[in-house]
Amino acid sequence: MSIRARLASIFAVALAAVLIAGGALYFTLDEMLLFQKRSEMSYDDLTLHVALASDTSQYMNEAVKVALGNSLGPEAAKAAERVTHDLAAIEALKRKLNADPESRESPGESAEELEHIDLMRQSFGRLVAGVAQMNRTAHERASERHAMLEKLSQREYEELFLPHISAAVHDAERDVARVLDDARRLRSRVAALGAVATGGALFILIVLLGRLLRSIDRGFSTLVEGSRQIAQGDLDLRLPALDGHEFGRMSMAFNDMAASLYAAQESKLRMEKLAAVGQLAASVGHDLRNPIGAVRNANHYLKKRLSGTALGAEPRVAQFLSIIDRELAACTKIIGNLLDFARERRPLFSECAVRALVEDAMSVVDAPPHVRIQNEVPDALPTVELDKDQFRQLLVNLIQNAAEAVPAEREGHVRVAARWTDDRLALSVADNGSGISDETRARLFEPLFSTKLKGTGLGLAISAGIVRRHGGTLDVTSELGSGTTFVIQVPVRQSHVVKARSSAPPGPHDA
Repeated sequence: MSIRARLASIFAVALAAVLIAGGALYFTLDEMLLFQKRSEMSYDDLTLHVALASDTSQYMNEAVKVALGNSLGPEAAKAAERVTHDLAAIEALKRKLNADPESRESPGESAEELEHIDLMRQSFGRLVAGVAQMNRTAHERASERHAMLEKLSQREYEELFLPHISAAVHDAERDVARVLDDARRLRSRVAALGAVATGGALFILIVLLGRLLRSIDRGFSTLVEGSRQIAQGDLDLRLPALDGHEFGRMSMAFNDMAASLYAAQESKLRMEKLAAVGQLAASVGHDLRNPIGAVRNANHYLKKRLSGTALGAEPRVAQFLSIIDRELAACTKIIGNLLDFARERRPLFSECAVRALVEDAMSVVDAPPHVRIQNEVPDALPTVELDKDQFRQLLVNLIQNAAEAVPAEREGHVRVAARWTDDRLALSVADNGSGISDETRARLFEPLFSTKLKGTGLGLAISAGIVRRHGGTLDVTSELGSGTTFVIQVPVRQSHVVKARSSAPPGPHDA
């Protein structure tokens, strides 16, 4: 994960914490609204009970006035009407609470509260009836009025009515206390949920930030240490695989850079080695050419003087003279290879037919009897611009090596083919020989490296040089026991590509 993606995940966690906290508040909104409704109803209940107590007390004051000799006036009637209204309002509110499924009251508590209201209504009815009877009593019977008032006040009002209103007020206070307790629990729950969400988010943020900082520190430390070792010349160094973020890509780029530096250094050493070998080859070739020439002249003189003599007719003498000729030819070939490797002559381009060039190279190859060489280059392949002599030498080297790679107990086949690939000419030399191991293939084009007993190790090095000077590539694929294929790819000049395409046979879609 990249650093940008990790930062995005950290911000996502922070946003999730905010959303969780907001969601917790949203889902508790219904409970808060319920608490608000219950609080309002409990407050209305308590207010109605206080108003009931006040209106009943005012009615009793009017009853005292009647007992003192006054007539029952409109104030008493209004007070009685208010008390009746208060009782009806309290009963309606209680029934509304009982009908609410979200009410916290139990059926027993609701029935008890309604019973208190009904008893207060009955008690107040008796108070009203008693006051009306007291109002009908003559003024002269003051003592009887006082007795009636005392009875109503003590027995009906204080012993029966007021206990019920006190119980109702207690019920209302109990409901208010419940609402307050539920509100406190809700606040505690919201606070706990917020604390858990905040704490969890902080913990996750700290863990993610810690991992990110550790990853960044590890990446910087690894890159700094790797740069220091590279600066000290350790080009074999490869950084370990870092996390899959920017530092991981930087470590891969660092390893690619180290590999490129290593390849460049190896290429430089190889070029220096080739230059040294070339100088040595040129020196040895020039130093040996004159002695070899003198030996060949001496051998030719001996053969001429001994011909027709008894000594020259001896089989052993003729055999040794033939051996001298053969080995001198081998030495001349080795010296030629050394000089060819040292010179690296620039190509002299001229038009040539590829199939004819392959036929010419095949004609000078000394192939074993069990190997058949096939020229599979198409006749219709157009002429190309190459250095004929150098490419003939290249093809002779590759075809000769391919023929010699087939074991004697196997029927051998060497196939030479050619084709166009975009603006390049591809030539292939394939055999069904014993193949080349990976270890040998890695050193195949090194000068002076050979797997043959009498090989000089210069043939493939010279061939690679010829292809390189033509601006092309020489690749090899091989499988042990199945054979080897050398593929030459060289660019063709633009003007000649046009000529080749115009002379090619029309395709199925050409009009």
